[in-house]
Amino acid sequence: MTDKLANLQQYVGNSQTAEDVITASQVGRLAVALDVDHPAQNKGNAVPPGWHGVFFPPLVPLDQLREDGQPTGGGVAPPVPLPRRRLVGVRGQYLDTLCIGDDVTKVTEVAEIKIEEFGAGPTARVTVRESISSPRGLAVVDERDVLYFGEDGAGDIDQPFDTPSAPPWSRTYESNPVMIFRLSAVRFNSHRVHYDRDYTTKEEGYPGLLVPVTLVSFLMMEMCRAQAPDRPLTAFSYQSEKPVFDLGPYSIFGSPDGDTVTMWATDYESDLAVTATATLK
Repeated sequence: MTDKLANLQQYVGNSQTAEDVITASQVGRLAVALDVDHPAQNKGNAVPPGWHGVFFPPLVPLDQLREDGQPTGGGVAPPVPLPRRRLVGVRGQYLDTLCIGDDVTKVTEVAEIKIEEFGAGPTARVTVRESISSPRGLAVVDERDVLYFGEDGAGDIDQPFDTPSAPPWSRTYESNPVMIFRLSAVRFNSHRVHYDRDYTTKEEGYPGLLVPVTLVSFLMMEMCRAQAPDRPLTAFSYQSEKPVFDLGPYSIFGSPDGDTVTMWATDYESDLAVTATATLK
């Protein structure tokens, strides 16, 4: 297995280009998924930083999906011979606004592949870089880390994080399966752990549906937009520390300090689940 994983290095540098159009209808779908007002209804309106994530959907035919609903490979994604995968971290830079009506281009490339061992067998961490340009130039650069692992899980990944005391920003959300489904639908994410409870509990062995870490990250960015409406995001990064299950409410916190906001989320057991850093203009 380790030799097979080592062979994945040949995919580093693979790239592909896609095109899309920033539409008010797609932005509106994300707005109702997050239960917020539509932020950009007319042509030329600026889309909030971070909302690019609902464009360029992964158009993968059914016969090219794994049992868990994720792509087997194709495009730039390497065919990792491990049965499970999870998004564990994203680092985004927002260099320019995207506006309703923009024709946009995305270049996706495999930036790095790391083979690691956290105690439950080998894992492969695949970093994919996405660069999105509008007619005005480069607008967004995202790096996304996806962890592939075996049936026994990924093992213990120690990510120490000191949460500031008495954060001035906080909000608690119910683990709403409709919100989870809507977010997955608007992103065209077919990973069954977000909507198929029987599969998730019986096949994957999880105690409940997984709240997408992307949903938590969107809610964090919306917290910044609500609390600092005149200071748009210029960068946002987050790390998944522990899966969030829909077994109870989860909470999001923010502690601003100048241009930086330290953010984190806790699950229904009050355990640290997601850590993040937002940079404001």
